[in-house]
Amino acid sequence: PDNVLNRIFSYVCPHATDHSFLTAEETTTEAGCMLCDMRDLAYCGMVCRKWNKVAEPLLYTSIRLDSVHYCGMEEELETRRKRGSIFQKKYEPPMEVPEMRMRLLYRTFQENERIAFLVKFFRVPYMTRETCIADHARLVSLTPELRYCDVADGVFSDDSSCAGLKAILYARCPELRKMTWTTGSEKNFVDLWVQPPWRNLEVVNLASLRVENADLVRVLNSLTALHDLTLKALPWISDTIFDPTPNLTGVFPALSTLALEDITTVSFSGLKMYLSRPMVSASLTSLTLTHSSIAPQALPHLLAAAVSLESLSYLTTVTRALPTPEPPHIKSKTLKVFRYEIITDISSKALAEPTPSYYSYLASSLLSGSLPALTSLYVREPEFADRLEGHSSALTHQLTIHTKTADHLDWVKFLI
Repeated sequence: PDNVLNRIFSYVCPHATDHSFLTAEETTTEAGCMLCDMRDLAYCGMVCRKWNKVAEPLLYTSIRLDSVHYCGMEEELETRRKRGSIFQKKYEPPMEVPEMRMRLLYRTFQENERIAFLVKFFRVPYMTRETCIADHARLVSLTPELRYCDVADGVFSDDSSCAGLKAILYARCPELRKMTWTTGSEKNFVDLWVQPPWRNLEVVNLASLRVENADLVRVLNSLTALHDLTLKALPWISDTIFDPTPNLTGVFPALSTLALEDITTVSFSGLKMYLSRPMVSASLTSLTLTHSSIAPQALPHLLAAAVSLESLSYLTTVTRALPTPEPPHIKSKTLKVFRYEIITDISSKALAEPTPSYYSYLASSLLSGSLPALTSLYVREPEFADRLEGHSSALTHQLTIHTKTADHLDWVKFLI
């Protein structure tokens, strides 16, 4: 049956089933070679018509163009390229491999429009998308069903070198689901509400934009499918964006995922005002607060308002110990993943390390049983598991603790 073949082929080329909105760098895996997996899937499609019918959508729905093979095949191919070809003119410089792969794919789309309509996810390495902008633009112009595409950073900042690519994304890719706006694209972003080019945007990232509160809310309200929003370093916004009072620009939309990064102009009062709306508290399942103005002792009150929250990521730096008396225990019946990363400010000149008091407070909250649904915990204290040693009976279920210090990149996992 076709569904069984589809399942088998998904193991032959696992990345072909990746329908996320992550970049090529974020989705790279160390298990196997992705180019070899894609080649093996193509060979499966050449066995017979029945297999081709199943393999072809898998092969072209989510495309990934890597620069090199992550296996021994790369050495063999490099040797072949050095030999040259009788068809290559002597005065022609050799073409870069990623550029050649992109042009071959473009030729495939030109010759078979049906295949071009299958493409929904297209990932290319950073250097390829930054240097092959023209080839990238021609390729994207043939894929009208595209949902996500890795593009050069200049597209997000309205750089003139990427004007052609962005114009094609506007005109030929109305089904895009994710887009980012950064410094320099303020006018482009503010004008979105007049005639949105991508009405089905689901994920939006805004970084270092200087936009007014009213303009931000107006644009976000025009994106009716939006459910995942990241706001990073927006200096002009304030608590006013969360004002629940209806007005001409509308109110801040209810989201399932919200991230506030490097934003100190939004206070706990503003966020609580946003969560006071029943529609928001019921829909918000993931919240990220990175270097915000919200203090650690405000987390219990925040979780009390976010009644459906399943994932909370909190990262901040501190200069002094947790004030006494301790605030109420961190309590949530729905929280499953909690990233509680408290780091000492490098400018702090305190006599004692301030962070242990915060992790002691977290440990007491865990042992009190106030987080019954928690399954994964991330902390920046390597000895945190020792705080719970001998008290595991107080935990109602198995808990996975990930720890690391500020100097380490990898997390160390403990099972309690």
